Amino acid sequence: MDIRIVAGALVLLTVYILIAFNIVHRTVAALFGAFLVGLLFYAFGLGTIKHLVEYVNHETLVLLMSMMLIVGILGRTGFFQVVAYRTAKAARGSPWMILVSLTLLTAFLSAFLDNVTTILLVLPVTLELSRALKVKPAPFILSEIFASNIGGTATLVGDPPNIMIGTYANLGFMAFMINLGPIVVLETFILLSVVWLLYGRNMKKESVLSREDMYKMENEYRITDRILYYKSIGILTFTVILFIVAEVFFHIPPAASAFTGAVFLLLLSGEDIKESLDHVEWPTLLFFTGLFIVIGGVEKMGVLNGIAESLKDLSGGDMAITLLAILWMSAFTSAIIGSIPITALMLPVVASIAATHTNLAPEPLYWALALGACLGGNGTSIASAANIVGIHIAERNGIFIDFKSFLKDGMLVTVITVGISTIYLMMRYVWLAG
Repeated sequence: MDIRIVAGALVLLTVYILIAFNIVHRTVAALFGAFLVGLLFYAFGLGTIKHLVEYVNHETLVLLMSMMLIVGILGRTGFFQVVAYRTAKAARGSPWMILVSLTLLTAFLSAFLDNVTTILLVLPVTLELSRALKVKPAPFILSEIFASNIGGTATLVGDPPNIMIGTYANLGFMAFMINLGPIVVLETFILLSVVWLLYGRNMKKESVLSREDMYKMENEYRITDRILYYKSIGILTFTVILFIVAEVFFHIPPAASAFTGAVFLLLLSGEDIKESLDHVEWPTLLFFTGLFIVIGGVEKMGVLNGIAESLKDLSGGDMAITLLAILWMSAFTSAIIGSIPITALMLPVVASIAATHTNLAPEPLYWALALGACLGGNGTSIASAANIVGIHIAERNGIFIDFKSFLKDGMLVTVITVGISTIYLMMRYVWLAG
């Protein structure tokens, strides 16, 4: 075996061990991995620092930073406290009903915003509610992360892999909605059943908020700065509309829309730039930077090529086998390596399979890839951007969700949702198509 492949695999394994066993902070682990990749690039003559920097997805970093700024400024107005109170009131103070409400809201918003933005918007509300309810926030956070990855599967703009697939294969917004929307709706409600089994049964024992608690929340959770509130809500609404319109009709990436909103809000709000920048989760951005370099570097060393070759060998021109191979392989490799790099790797492979086997309709192959990559994002804590952002925000608020805890629940959700997707793909594109 090529020594570069072995070295790249060892770097990837090292980073995973450091993160999984909490030996060092995950950001430090990712940056250490990037350092090791840099050494290997120098040793094998694969490139320079300039080439390593090219692996960093700057659009993702800009999107995250911009939305963190918008959400941070909006949070200063008391907006999230008010939403928390109204959610608690609508759910009559029941922890389980609040969990259901927030999970469904997250899934819905993730279909029309990107799932990272949704997590940034919903988590502050969740943290406020968990404090008021005096319950452990981890089940709420995990449920919302799972819902964001499932809901984001439904549309072109919901999850980065879908944006990549739509651009590569020239598949539009409505095509995603028609082909993936039905199964995503079903899987969202199935997720609620899984969440009930994992967390909901224990919530029966939790006390419902009393009238006195609700009255206290009503008086305490108010908008504290109405002028800033109206400016922030106006810019957030403008940004959300821009997300959908700009991406669908003008092919302007979400990062550009988010950056536009953040700049205008900084201009209009008059907020101190140092205080505004305090809202940015810098460890999260550094984690992404290191991880992008690690994944890009090991891919350059040939670690991921075997996956693509195995898939091409498996396909054999049979639609059922090809769909299943793409779905399950992309799901589990996404869980390990991340949905974005796996999608980038798989796109030319899927196109090659469709070109080689002309009897296979190409579109179903891309739907299998979208389902696998997006749903596989629930497998581990570092499989998707939404997971990483959610866990970092939780950590900043003193809530620690370790790799093993996420893996235990996330892999269960992944296996169930990918299993249901298997039946859906077979029924719609094999059995009924025949």
